This record gives sequence, C-alpha cells and structure tokens, in this order.
Amino acid sequence: MTFFDFITSPLMGVYFICAVFGGTLILLQLFLMLIGFGGDTETESDFGDSGDAGDHSHSGDIFKMLSVRTITAGIAFFGIGGLAGLTGETSPMVSVLIAIVCGLTAIYIVYYLYSAAAKLKDDGSLSAETLIGSTGSVYLRIPAAKTGAGKVLVCQQNRTVEYEAITAGEELKATTPIVVVGIVSSTTVEVAGAGFSGTNTSKKES
Repeated sequence: MTFFDFITSPLMGVYFICAVFGGTLILLQLFLMLIGFGGDTETESDFGDSGDAGDHSHSGDIFKMLSVRTITAGIAFFGIGGLAGLTGETSPMVSVLIAIVCGLTAIYIVYYLYSAAAKLKDDGSLSAETLIGSTGSVYLRIPAAKTGAGKVLVCQQNRTVEYEAITAGEELKATTPIVVVGIVSSTTVEVAGAGFSGTNTSKKES
C-alpha cells in the first residue's frame, strides 16, 4: 500500500481515528489513575443488570464485559488491528475481521484483568475472624481511655496493614507492641498492650 492509498483510504481513516481516539482515552484513564481519580470506581459495568437475569443470563454475562475501560480498549485495538491488517497487504474484508478480533480480544483481556484484580481484593479482604487477636505495634500514639485515635501497624495474613486505633486502657506510645481486641469500623480497631490477657473475651463480644 502506497502513502497515497494510506491517506485516501476511507477504511484506513476509520482505523486511524479509532486507534488515536481509543489510545488517547487509555492514556487519559492512566493519567487520572496516577493522580488518584477513578482508580477503584469501576471494575465491571452494570449495563447487564436489568433484573431479567433469569431470561437473559448469557446476554447479561456479555454486557457485564462492557465498561468505559473495556470499550476504550476495544476501540483502540480495533483501530490498531485494522491498520496492521491493511499495512500488511491484506484485503479490506480480512482487515475488518482482524480489527474485530483484536477489538473483542482487548475487551475480554481488560475485563478479565480488572475482574481478577477485584476478586483478589475481595479474597484478600481482612475479616473480623482473622483480625481480632492479630498483633502489631503502635505507629502513632494512642490516647488513653478511648479519648482519641492513633495508628497501628498490624501483621495479618502475611502482610502489614495500617489501621486507626483506640484503646480502653492506658496511653500506648509509638512502637508499643499491641494486640487487636475489637473492631470499631472498617478502618478503626480497638487494641490493648500485647500483655493484655482479655483478648478471647473481646473476640466473643465482637
């Protein structure tokens, strides 16, 4: 294909626009994630959740794959695949098939990656059963008698997790060993000094 064909082919123009448009949106999404916007707002679309799952289970599964991220990737790789097909001297029809396959493959891969990441996040979530009784140390001083919150680093499931923490006992200074005796919220725990002997009682109350 000559340069003249490249700039005058309508099909080539469509591929080029898709590749540039989709690629630009992908870069924009990455930039927004880097600066803290949109990182955890969407793992899959709700387009298919219309309440008719019993009659449209298969179509629902397909529509679940459609989201801003997957559609953007599909558009970009539709264009890239089509450009590769035409510049590789294939027929327009074959280039369209290549473009469609590349676009659908990109949609599936992006959906799979984000679904796997969401599942990993859920599977690795910290449950009350494993959190209570976990040990760690004070990161920021915790005021006595639940008069304020500090922070602790808790060792759980082979990783170190930071929580806000309160204590019913005496003040706990930084680096003091602690044990988790209760859960206040998803981000706050109640702790006691590591020598505290009432962990089992607190666990039952929780």
